[in-house]
Amino acid sequence: MGAESSALKSCALKGPPVTLPSGLAVFPAELQDGRVASVFVYKRENEDKVNKAAKHLKTLRHPCLLRFLSCTVEADGIHLVTERVQPLEVALETLSSPEVCAGIYDILLALIFLHDRGHLTHNNVCLSSVFVSEDGHWKLGGMETVCRVPQATPEFLRSIQSVRDPACIPPEETAPEFTTLPELHGHARDAYAFGMLVERLLTDMKGQADALLSFRQALHSALLNPIPQRRPALCTLLSHDFFRNDFLEVVNFLKSLTMKSEEEKTEFFKFLLDRLSCLSEELIASRLVPLLLNQLVFAEPVAVKSFLPHLLGPKKDDGPEETPRLLSPALFRSRVVPVLLQLFEVHEEHVRTVLLSHLEAYVEHFTPEQLRTVILPQVLLGLRDTSSSMVAITLHSLAVLVSLLGPEVVVGGQRTKVFKRTAPSFTKTTDLSPEGDRFSQPRTFPMNGLSDAKNTSGDSENFLPSPQVEEWPDWSEPGEPEGRTVGTHVWPPEPARSPLTDLKVVETWDGLKHSSLSDAVSPGGGSSGTSGEHKAIPTSLLLTEAKPLASSQPQKTSPSPAQPPKVSSRERRPQVPSELGLGEEFTIQVKKKLAQDPELDWFADMIPEIKPSGAILVLPDLRTETVIPNADGISPGMQFSSKFAAAEMTEAESEGWGDAGELNWGDSSW
Repeated sequence: MGAESSALKSCALKGPPVTLPSGLAVFPAELQDGRVASVFVYKRENEDKVNKAAKHLKTLRHPCLLRFLSCTVEADGIHLVTERVQPLEVALETLSSPEVCAGIYDILLALIFLHDRGHLTHNNVCLSSVFVSEDGHWKLGGMETVCRVPQATPEFLRSIQSVRDPACIPPEETAPEFTTLPELHGHARDAYAFGMLVERLLTDMKGQADALLSFRQALHSALLNPIPQRRPALCTLLSHDFFRNDFLEVVNFLKSLTMKSEEEKTEFFKFLLDRLSCLSEELIASRLVPLLLNQLVFAEPVAVKSFLPHLLGPKKDDGPEETPRLLSPALFRSRVVPVLLQLFEVHEEHVRTVLLSHLEAYVEHFTPEQLRTVILPQVLLGLRDTSSSMVAITLHSLAVLVSLLGPEVVVGGQRTKVFKRTAPSFTKTTDLSPEGDRFSQPRTFPMNGLSDAKNTSGDSENFLPSPQVEEWPDWSEPGEPEGRTVGTHVWPPEPARSPLTDLKVVETWDGLKHSSLSDAVSPGGGSSGTSGEHKAIPTSLLLTEAKPLASSQPQKTSPSPAQPPKVSSRERRPQVPSELGLGEEFTIQVKKKLAQDPELDWFADMIPEIKPSGAILVLPDLRTETVIPNADGISPGMQFSSKFAAAEMTEAESEGWGDAGELNWGDSSW
């Protein structure tokens, strides 16, 4: 104790003092190491009383007794330095009924300790001898009147009469025949004074009506009995129903947590949330938070799982929560955050694991300065730990801190752009946002590698090309090689020329089946029907470089009067393909056949069906033929024979091409 006293000799008084009824001044003070304290300033002529009080405070150590720090002689008097407290008279108005009940219990424990363990009597149990500490506990002071039971003679009691409260003096001391009480009844004086103190405190208490009434009856019949020999020992009151409430039971259990069995601790923490829900938030924050947020509670698995998630985080104002909380944000910041800052400096694995597991729930309530100077440096220490689980949970916590402090503070150093936002060219127009569904938008798949030039809705705005989308055709059958292509072979070879100069003939094929070859052909290449409208067909076919025919035969079927005159293929104007495609004249109507699995290849089940719409069939020159190579390089598809090169097909000749006027293309399909 000498080392403690010498280290705390110097302290600075802070604020105005509080003067007790005995004339003693109590100053708030601050020690050299930053801790807060209280200084009792005595006059120099009371040096004997101060030394006596300091002696008892040094030798008597109990949680409910005022804790001694140092005692020095200064210019203004003798300074008795203790833990930071305030007189009960000052704090009584701010205390709730459960706190008053718990305070009475604290003073009762302090007196029992003096009587049973120290064989001492206090001799001045009154309101001015009780103080309230920073954590809300009541502390018994006024130790200058303490003496051993045999020393409490009438002469000694008269010597301390100036500092005693007249209300606590028992009636037997006023009798002329008063003598020293025997040691068996040495507690009687303090029992009477305690009864008077409690009677005064119970006047403003609320709740526990039955227990309060029963406790008052016990005070009057036992402790306030005028005969000292009939006053029972104070330990008999510990089991009274007045001290059986949720708050006091929780406090007492947490104080003696190390002495409880595993079964008792499991039962306690399992139902602790239900018991605390009946208490006020202010009471939980001021009295229970320091007892619940410590290393011992963090080491209990049941507490970590069942209770701590409700305390390590404030309530939210935006509706019901998945995890019910106990404290409001204001109380959480004022009461819980200071305790958490202290716990982050505790380098115990189980404590750090619990703190980091719930970091997201409370990290926003630290100030930026606290995050930079306390939380971040302590969290970074986990990266150097040998425990893999500690490193993993530390990395997760750093990710949480990045959102609050920024990567420059958490990661540090120079950063460069390593991962770039890019995508393949054919997905540039795809909506990558969560709101967009690219599969729900209609898409048009072109044939022959060319975009469809005509919108079926007739909206001219949709004719604009989409240069960002790259479409790839797929004409291969499931059984054919993927490299199979459609090409135009010219013999003999000619110099490359523009497609616009090579294009000579444009032909539209309409339905041939059950149609008359005498139907007139319109100048645009389409058939003239009764409606006079042209029907668009989805795919296109280009027959390149039509040369003049070697010979021609007169048409055997005369046109009907209602039809326009026929125009030979040589007189037709070439159709120049538009910027969007070859045009709707070069199309092949296809129909879909059933397949076992159509999802494997969208075009594997399509068979072209070509139907001529006019009586004149213009075929390419002998030197040009359209070839669709197969795996052997030879196409079994359509090839034009030279015997039809200069002939105009008649209705009789068309009957020999196939059954029912159908044109047989061979065994292969596109």
